[in-house]
Order: sequence, then structure tokens, then C-alpha cells
Amino acid sequence: MTDSQPKRPNPIRRLYEWVLGWADTPYGVLAMVLVSFGDSSCFPLPPDPLLMALVLGNRKKAWKFAAYCTVASVAGAALGYVIGSSFWHAAESVFIPTLFKCHHFLEVGNRYADNAFLAVFTAAFTPIPFKVFTISAGVYSDLVDFGTLIGASVVGRGARFFLVAGLLFFFGPPMRRFIEKHLEWLTLTFTVLLVGGIVIIKGAGPHTSRDGLCAQGKVLSKTHCACVSSDENEVDRPSLRAPSASSKVPPGTTLPETPKVAPTPKPTEK
Repeated sequence: MTDSQPKRPNPIRRLYEWVLGWADTPYGVLAMVLVSFGDSSCFPLPPDPLLMALVLGNRKKAWKFAAYCTVASVAGAALGYVIGSSFWHAAESVFIPTLFKCHHFLEVGNRYADNAFLAVFTAAFTPIPFKVFTISAGVYSDLVDFGTLIGASVVGRGARFFLVAGLLFFFGPPMRRFIEKHLEWLTLTFTVLLVGGIVIIKGAGPHTSRDGLCAQGKVLSKTHCACVSSDENEVDRPSLRAPSASSKVPPGTTLPETPKVAPTPKPTEK
């Protein structure tokens, strides 16, 4: 009888080992910086696995790796803002529905109208897809100024990456053993958190349905991400900005006009 062949690692574990292998190459830091930059503007994968791999491979540089990750991510956020503010009409078809759904994007506008800094910080610190918020911040530039985006990104991304680096710096070997022992469950948990973040974008606050994003008499366009009148020619693309920070309405919508009341005629003097 021949000896039984050892079982091959499952795809998740093979991917984990592949990512850890970057720590032993001269391109590990560059790869982490590029992924971190792209995660904030156009790339669909987060930089955390590469950051963890590099810190586990060289704990003495944990803080430097976290700083690199933060700077690159904030730079990517700035690019996302420029895409939204200057090139949205050209880039819209690239991002919707490839990276995110139109009604998720519109819902972010409502979060900005409520509290722009908190919205960006929450997306920067949690598994919520950050690129949705950076690009939409540029689209909603009348609700989110560039300084607010950068400030919230620095605080949120810095807290996230330095927290990851700090845990691995102080508890490196035990954390590595824990990750390798429970890798599949940790991957599942992260996936659930990621999906939960998308659900939060869609359902948080008063707008709980897709149709509820548009004001009365408006519907989501079938050809581009905006609210239009049901009888409107969709070739004429409406503005993708809320009228003002106080109106708290999605892009492309207009508040219903208040009916004008005819003035009461003054009684004629006898």
C-alpha cells in the first residue's frame, strides 16, 4: 500500500499562506501601499491582510507599516474625491454597478447630509467599502468639503491600521497562532461584517427602501444613478447633488413645491 498523500490546504488557507509570503519579498511594502491606495478609490480588496503579513514577518517595523498604510489610504481617498467631484459623469458607468449599487450610493448622500465627518470616519474605520464614501464625497462636494474628507480619513484609517499593527506588535506570536488556528472562522466573520457594512449603507436611518430614496414623483433612473421624474427624458442627466445640506434629499431630486395660495383680496372701502 502506498502512503496516503497529505491533504492540500483549502483555498482560504492557501491564500493566507500566499499573502504571508509577500513579507519575505522586497515587494511586500510596495504591494501593501498600492492595495491600500486602491482600496480607497477603485480596488475591491482591503489592505489589512498584507499589513498583518508584513507585521507578523517583521514586528519591529509595525508602526512604520501602519503609517505607510494610512498615508497611502488617505491619498487614495483624495483621488476618490477628485473622481467624484470632477469626473463622475465619465466614471459613473465604471463604478455602477461594477463596484456598488446605485441605491447604496444614493443612500450615502443622506448620511452625508446628516453628519459628513461621522459618515466618512465610520466607513474608514469599519469594513464598510471605503471607496463608496470617498467617491460619493466628491459627488456630494456641497455636503462634504475636501478638508472634512481628509481629516476623517486620517482619524479613521489611522485608528484602524495602527490598532491592527499594535495588536500584532504586542501579541505577535499568540495572535499568529490564533489566526492560523481559526482562519476559516475569522474569514467568515470578516465577510459577515463586510456584508453588514453594505446593509448599513442601504438601510441606516429613515430611508429603509430602495424606492424611498427618491422624493415624491421621482424614480431611480435606469440609465444612470440619479432620481428623475417618471416622464423625464433620461438623456438629460440631472445634477447628482443635493440642493443644500439642510434639505437632506438624495441627488437628482427636488423638493416638492409648496402650492401658492392666492392672496385674499382686500375689502373695498365704501
